[in-house]
Amino acid sequence: MDADTIIIGAGISGLAAGLRLEAAGRDYLILEARDRVGGRAHGVEIGEDGGIDLGPSWVWPKYQPRVRGLINALALRHFEQHETGDILYDADDGVQRLRHPHRYADARRIAGGPAALALGMAEQLDAARLRLGAQVVGLDFSGAPSVRLDGGEQLTAHQIIAAAPPRLIAGWTVTPALPPALIEGLARWPTWMAAHAKFVARYDRPFWRRAGLSGSALSPRGPLMEVVDHSDDEAEIFALFGFVGWPARRRRRRGEDGLVADALDQLERLFGAAAQSPLETHFKDWAQDGFTAAPGDEAGPDGHPPYGERALQQLWFDDRLAIAGAEADPQNGGLIEGALAAADAAVKRLGLMHAAA
Repeated sequence: MDADTIIIGAGISGLAAGLRLEAAGRDYLILEARDRVGGRAHGVEIGEDGGIDLGPSWVWPKYQPRVRGLINALALRHFEQHETGDILYDADDGVQRLRHPHRYADARRIAGGPAALALGMAEQLDAARLRLGAQVVGLDFSGAPSVRLDGGEQLTAHQIIAAAPPRLIAGWTVTPALPPALIEGLARWPTWMAAHAKFVARYDRPFWRRAGLSGSALSPRGPLMEVVDHSDDEAEIFALFGFVGWPARRRRRRGEDGLVADALDQLERLFGAAAQSPLETHFKDWAQDGFTAAPGDEAGPDGHPPYGERALQQLWFDDRLAIAGAEADPQNGGLIEGALAAADAAVKRLGLMHAAA
């Protein structure tokens, strides 16, 4: 037996499940396909206490008790989203300047981004219980539960927690086959952010603020459909970020270099010539990340999906398989709070939480 419990995925949910088992003194192993932890909680570290987010940017600790508790436990600095100043509307007939109430009320950003949550969680785990570069391609429940890696290695366990995007789980080779209800439940829900792309430009100063601008903009033109101030003043990191509104196929045709050039042209149109001279730029297209997105995710949902699939909230294969991950939580699906809640629920369903806090 390689571990009593194998956790597949070292995103926020998988790491949270690992922390629960660590606290309970349980035997476990976390397998992660990437060469890093965090999953969609991903960014670029800058200095000792700062960074740029390429995945989720905001948390709402006032309404999210698990997020609040984790931030406090890891002693992470967090701060308000900067919104002082006017907002811009990038219309076809020109840029309009508007006054607008705060759009991110109660939202907080974490120094170093949500990736700091993942790194902090990983540091609390026994390093020997976390394997990076271990891509799962199959499960076998015909005997003792086992996990097959892409290189052919087979690992056995008593129970498995799959803390991976649902549609990726549906693509694994599973013996016996996944029950139809579970296949449907996994395939029905898009992975949050899997269709999204994000662009960040970092500058030596927040020049837009001197013009009385908040750094926020909305645009039906694109390529950036929404732009927000992405600065961390205390860490002296000044940046603008935007969600790329063009669909995945158009992004792919344009290519990263073309998209970066188009995004800088748009920022110049909005904020002036200084926007064309960033210290650095970063671009992440999650639709092209095979460890996040499945083919069905490319189009993306119209809004935030009403997650709450019952099939993801029960045990399978004689109580030997539990599903975690942000999409499995019915109250905060797709969010970091949901990822933490889903981990707690999976551990509890498997009866592994008796000694955990």
